[in-house]
Amino acid sequence: MGVRDVILIAVCIVAVPLSLVQPFAGVLFWTWVGYFNPQDFTYGVASKIPFALLIAISTMAGLVVTKRKQIPPLTIETALLLVLWFWFCVTTVNVFFSPTLTQHWTDSVDFLWRVSKILLMVFVALALVTDSKRLRWWYLVTAASFAVFALKGSVFGILTGGQDKVYGPKNSMIYDNNDFGLAMNMALPMFAAFARTEDSRLLRWGFRAAVPMGIMAVILTYSRGAMLGLATVLFAMMMKSKRRFLGLAGTTIVISLIFITAPEKWIERMQTLKNVGADQSALARLHSWTFAYRLVLDHPILGGGFQTFTAPLYGQYNMLADKVQGPHSIYFQVLAEHGLPGLIIFLGLVACCLWSCSRLKRTFLRQPGSETLAAYSDMVQLGLVTFLVSGAFLGRAYFDLFYQLVATVIILKTLARERAAPPEAPVVVPELSAASV
Repeated sequence: MGVRDVILIAVCIVAVPLSLVQPFAGVLFWTWVGYFNPQDFTYGVASKIPFALLIAISTMAGLVVTKRKQIPPLTIETALLLVLWFWFCVTTVNVFFSPTLTQHWTDSVDFLWRVSKILLMVFVALALVTDSKRLRWWYLVTAASFAVFALKGSVFGILTGGQDKVYGPKNSMIYDNNDFGLAMNMALPMFAAFARTEDSRLLRWGFRAAVPMGIMAVILTYSRGAMLGLATVLFAMMMKSKRRFLGLAGTTIVISLIFITAPEKWIERMQTLKNVGADQSALARLHSWTFAYRLVLDHPILGGGFQTFTAPLYGQYNMLADKVQGPHSIYFQVLAEHGLPGLIIFLGLVACCLWSCSRLKRTFLRQPGSETLAAYSDMVQLGLVTFLVSGAFLGRAYFDLFYQLVATVIILKTLARERAAPPEAPVVVPELSAASV
């Protein structure tokens, strides 16, 4: 058993009981495990420990007994999230009763369980993130996890001369280079927000350094979808900056340096965007989207359920079974797997979150001392926009960071209401005197 195994087991020994006594600590540990995936940095017995499951069970047990909690706030986003979860269950049950779809019933149920664990912990977080301090800690853990990946990816790129792709931790949702690029793009607004709002100079400079390292890590994924997302998030961050002209100049310099210093292999990869019709990866995407379209014509309401992109169904719709490569788009993924109602609920949830972020920023800016929460509103909005752009070419509709952003909108709306509420007037009890008696 190596040193890494010993360290991870020691962390587990501390984290599980601590999550029971202080369930909010369990939310932080679960977030770290979900994004950082520490088991994949070990090679012995620690790699077999169901760390996330132990933390989740302990946290939910602690939630039952803790006094510092709240009922998950009821907002339109909360309602849509619950409706979407319910619709996931409905479409999964439909797979069992459909003769055409039943062949992937087991895979569909397994994936529903996986998504349900994410959503369940989102609602646990909604019950335990009760104030701005806890929200800050939740995102410090999230941003720090991705900052480590940004450092690791940029150092790897320098040592290899940018000749190899950057990947995320194995057996995680962000292992694939495309998924890792999506996650890092969504993390860039977090780095920028903490670089502006943190009181600690060390943290501010650490997150400032994480921004260029994160950009380099995205570039070295060689993912064209991630590059489109990077261009979007940099442009959006520039437009939200108070010094737009300075931001425009900086963005121009960064883009120029990218193309000047990038290796030839990377340039060739990006140039395939000019000739999509001859690119095999782009053709595979079009193949998957065509399948999704044909499937939804037969199953417009309930779709095909989770994991519906299978070889038997491809063959049934006269598609090449050897070209099955997944949905390649969050939009076609939700459409094919959950039908038109599922896509409408999903897009409605995203639209409500984006609209709420704009309103929340204006609200917080009018409230003295809420500038940090206004920055968090920007952070969430930029993360969602990046998810929409990069997600157009990636099948990551169930990415846990997306649902964390949704939960954050709900928390911010609650904090805005609390800060806007007038303080309760003290109750004055008249004193009794002998004369009054």
